[in-house]
Amino acid sequence: MSLQTRNDSDRNAQRSWDGQEDPRFDSELAAEQAAELVPALRADPAACREAEQWVAGSFDGEHYTDVTLALHQLHHTDPSDLIDSPLLAQLYALAAVQAAALDEQLLEAALQQVAA
Repeated sequence: MSLQTRNDSDRNAQRSWDGQEDPRFDSELAAEQAAELVPALRADPAACREAEQWVAGSFDGEHYTDVTLALHQLHHTDPSDLIDSPLLAQLYALAAVQAAALDEQLLEAALQQVAA
């Protein structure tokens, strides 16, 4: 019977891990690849339309009312009056909410492409 020191046990454990990939690296690599794919999907009108279909109807009624009223107000606003206007700030805020939802769907599509 041979005695192993703590150091010997640690070395043996490390040797057994040396020949194996950590599964976390695979998921991290897939996430990185998907994140790199998102800008291309964002530039693809078909991918954006598909993402919008997944997002459609997911917001509450108040959000859709705010979008409709902002677009109505935009239609009745002279373009020269938009700079630094509260309407422009409201439109950007509404766009940020929509963009976040679409980007989430585009990332999901990218993850599925990477996994395939």
